[in-house]
Amino acid sequence: MSKVNVKPVSLELALLQNNVELEKENKQLIKEILEQKLLLLEYKSSTEAKLEEVRVREEKLIKSNEEFKQEMKQQAEETQRMMKQMMEMFQKQAQP
Repeated sequence: MSKVNVKPVSLELALLQNNVELEKENKQLIKEILEQKLLLLEYKSSTEAKLEEVRVREEKLIKSNEEFKQEMKQQAEETQRMMKQMMEMFQKQAQP
């Protein structure tokens, strides 16, 4: 009768079981990483969309501000012209 060495078989079995557990844990970690990547991509997409909204609003505000400045300039010029006309009228009335 041949003697079977139980220690190496037992050690191999323990290593195989450990390997199975590690593979299972590895799969779970990969799944969690992929979920985190998905969340990051969703956050990035959302952030980029919000950033684009802010850029559009900023452009509109800049344009609106420029239009307002131009309007104020025109009103100031009109006011100056009217003041000049009024002064000319007062001068004509003051002259005998």
